[in-house]
Amino acid sequence: MRQVLVICLFILWPVSEKLYSQVAISYFPFQSVLSISSDTENLLWGEMRVGTNTFFSNINLEFDAQINFKRTNWVNYYSGLGINVNPFYGIEDLPFTNGYVLNIGARIKPVQAHKNLQVVFEISPYVNSQFDGGLLRTYLGLAYNF
Repeated sequence: MRQVLVICLFILWPVSEKLYSQVAISYFPFQSVLSISSDTENLLWGEMRVGTNTFFSNINLEFDAQINFKRTNWVNYYSGLGINVNPFYGIEDLPFTNGYVLNIGARIKPVQAHKNLQVVFEISPYVNSQFDGGLLRTYLGLAYNF
């Protein structure tokens, strides 16, 4: 359990680094995923994702630490690591950690007059916590930096 706390603190550090920083909200309609991020224009930023089309006892949360490796006026390219957890699994005596992810994506700013509105495309390989299975996930959605 202590390892999970250390991992969560490491992942949430970019979010908590500046409490006054901007917040971004993204929605991926094809996957029914909502995310809340720290300022995605920073070099380092954090993100929390939640699946929105599921039973409460099966809600999966994902905490990601991202790094922008190239930022331009039109697009930000980023990559990061994350952990996928289910907070309710502890009640049922199941493992807290579902798996781990590697994110590679782009936040495209198609309208220069409104750079806060972004189109997000991401490839996100996922491996379960036993490292014996996984998925190649893709995300396509809209984001807005407040």
